[in-house]
Amino acid sequence: MNTASNIAELVDEELLRLTDPVQIEKVRALLVSPRCEQRGWDYGEAGQTFPCWIVAEHPESNTAFAYCEQGFGPECPWGLLFLSLSSPYTSMGMDCGWYRHFDECLRESFAWDSIEG
Repeated sequence: MNTASNIAELVDEELLRLTDPVQIEKVRALLVSPRCEQRGWDYGEAGQTFPCWIVAEHPESNTAFAYCEQGFGPECPWGLLFLSLSSPYTSMGMDCGWYRHFDECLRESFAWDSIEG
């Protein structure tokens, strides 16, 4: 069973894939204490949810970065989700929003422009 501390360790391991210290610092500013949210899975039974660990947030684009071993994981466990649970889009979304590694998820997000620049 995952805990906030072992999810934080996974994030730290994934950050090793980034090499630019400035980018790493900017990503660290987006990190939050991992919290688990049940998010809807649109490809299973009606009402089915999976535990998604929110690890970073980019409020400017209303996006959250998540880790989930179910659904699109374990092959693609890193996903982009809408941040607000009051949004009409609170599910795990489509497969195109899930990635093998955290840095791939970052590079496909609206947050990357501020990280890269």
